[in-house]
Amino acid sequence: MMKRLALPSLPLAAVLAAGCAGSVPKLRGIPEQGMAAVIVGGRFLLPTGETSGGSLYLNLEGEGGRRAEVYRLPIRPRQTLLYQVEPGLYRLGPTRNFLGFYQPILKARVEDQIFRIPFPRDILRQSAFDLKPKGIVAIGVFEVRVEPALPGRRPTLKVRLDDSLDARRGIVQNVVREMMDPKVPAKNRESAIAWARALQNALMNLVSETERAPLFKAGP
Repeated sequence: MMKRLALPSLPLAAVLAAGCAGSVPKLRGIPEQGMAAVIVGGRFLLPTGETSGGSLYLNLEGEGGRRAEVYRLPIRPRQTLLYQVEPGLYRLGPTRNFLGFYQPILKARVEDQIFRIPFPRDILRQSAFDLKPKGIVAIGVFEVRVEPALPGRRPTLKVRLDDSLDARRGIVQNVVREMMDPKVPAKNRESAIAWARALQNALMNLVSETERAPLFKAGP
């Protein structure tokens, strides 16, 4: 008599699926046990101006094969988010399905509209981020822009990463301000204070990048 293969229970199946697709990292955690962190911002633009409604997801994936960490990063409009992750080398990439396969289509929500576009190649080409224990890397601001459309046609979407020095310095400074803003929830302030040294180092690194930047571009 043949034995039936036991299927994993629902909770176990959910855990396995989450492991393949990537897990959402802890938001505003404490730098315990040598954890690192990334800071990201979101800028969602309509033809009429910036909006605070919407969402975008992409992956932050470690280098190192099957055992590498895979994080699913939520990006929110008009928010600066500090996510706690394991140290290591990471690259940005598309999200994965529950089986672990890449999703070549990027899905974004802007207010009540859902858009699907090919994953931007310029984001894929980004250099790897070297996250040191108890260190912070400011990735930049993800800009989601809805382009105006002709009458009777659906608007199109463009997504890019603004990783300019000004953008990266701005999101680090946003987190620093939370340490001193009494209107910010106490939990957020405590997290920012815990990362104070790493935030200071991140700002110093950005200043050094500014000093190394050329004052002008050489001609062809």
